[in-house]
Amino acid sequence: MTVFFSLGAAGQVEAGLAVLTTIALVRMVGAEEAGEVFFAQSLGNLWFLLWDPRLGDTAQRFVPLQSRTEGGPGSWLFFWLLRLDAGIGITTAVTGTGLVLLAHHVDWVDDKKALLLVLVLMGCGVTVSRGTAVAGFALSERLRLLGAVRMVAAGLSFVATMTALFMGGLIAYLVVAAVAGLATTIMLVAMAARSIVLAFGRPSTECSRPPQGLIRFACTTSAATSVALASDSGVLALAGLLGAPTLVTFLKIAGTPARMVRSCFSTVAAQLYPRLANAVVSNDSAGAQRDLLRATALLSVIGLGMVAMVLPVADVLLTLVYGPAYVTLAPTLVILLAAACVRETVVWSKVFPLAVGVPGVRFAVVVAEGILIAAMLVVATRLGAHAEECALIFAWGSLAVAIAYGTTWLSLMRPLFQRFASTAA
Repeated sequence: MTVFFSLGAAGQVEAGLAVLTTIALVRMVGAEEAGEVFFAQSLGNLWFLLWDPRLGDTAQRFVPLQSRTEGGPGSWLFFWLLRLDAGIGITTAVTGTGLVLLAHHVDWVDDKKALLLVLVLMGCGVTVSRGTAVAGFALSERLRLLGAVRMVAAGLSFVATMTALFMGGLIAYLVVAAVAGLATTIMLVAMAARSIVLAFGRPSTECSRPPQGLIRFACTTSAATSVALASDSGVLALAGLLGAPTLVTFLKIAGTPARMVRSCFSTVAAQLYPRLANAVVSNDSAGAQRDLLRATALLSVIGLGMVAMVLPVADVLLTLVYGPAYVTLAPTLVILLAAACVRETVVWSKVFPLAVGVPGVRFAVVVAEGILIAAMLVVATRLGAHAEECALIFAWGSLAVAIAYGTTWLSLMRPLFQRFASTAA
């Protein structure tokens, strides 16, 4: 329980500070210019979602397996994945920057947008290996420490970036955000490396090859996670292409509580993954099933309570935080919040298929979800007469997709436990 509160608090601090950052940007530069920044960030996130292998998931599955079933040097595998993750991240950042500069050279992108994109790419690039570092905390059972470190790092980064924004403007804000992100990544990697050495011993020089099946698992898992994470950045990027910067800003504002819910509930997945991976190794099907059902029931109650609390005060909050011009987004905000709560009741879907070795199942489901979400946005931009109406139509479509998503995973629980038995055997 202490781990849950630590990670939950860290997630809420990070999400809350992200909200304050959004508020500051919108109030300082207006919806139009803030929308350009959000659009650039969405494109940068999508670029890294396309190429980032997210090897943290792979580490959490294969490091325990190699250490316990084969007696292999799990620490060597972790450090190999960490180096690979960092190398891919640097290559992706450099390649993306080169493409932006090429687009600017042929006058496809103006000076301002090119600079925004380059700075965003640098900011994304320095955080790529952070996921593998976080896996190190989970593998060494130090998630409570991770929560404390994340809160401190988020607070310091917020102070630094807000100071840069108010004193130097948007460009200074993005530069300092990249520097702060690099410092946080270095700190997390150093602490994770030390924790892994303490938990699994020093890397052996005798092992020089990854275990069988790792590459295929990593590719499938990465693809599934990319599609799942693209639901937010992809929506904003698509909104910028189909609509206008104002629509991007409206969706960013209205989706803020939904993002906070996803951030909070994702801590449950972070706790479940190492437990489920260990359950597979020890053939504890009953314990795994108990964890999943308990998580679903708990998150259902919490989600219902969140919607009930926000519903009567959404318009007041929007007026106080963003100003009276955004009060019309209240219905959209509540509906997107409800969609997030429904979807996250099956947050275990992020990790259970990975733990039992069938990442392709998750990939198929999230691809279908991503296609439906994109289709809903296209329909919304065609039917809506203005940005507020487009956002509202999209919110209703997102709620329908979330209900279908949750129902699908609940129906897949039994087949996944059948796979659990065969994997453990």
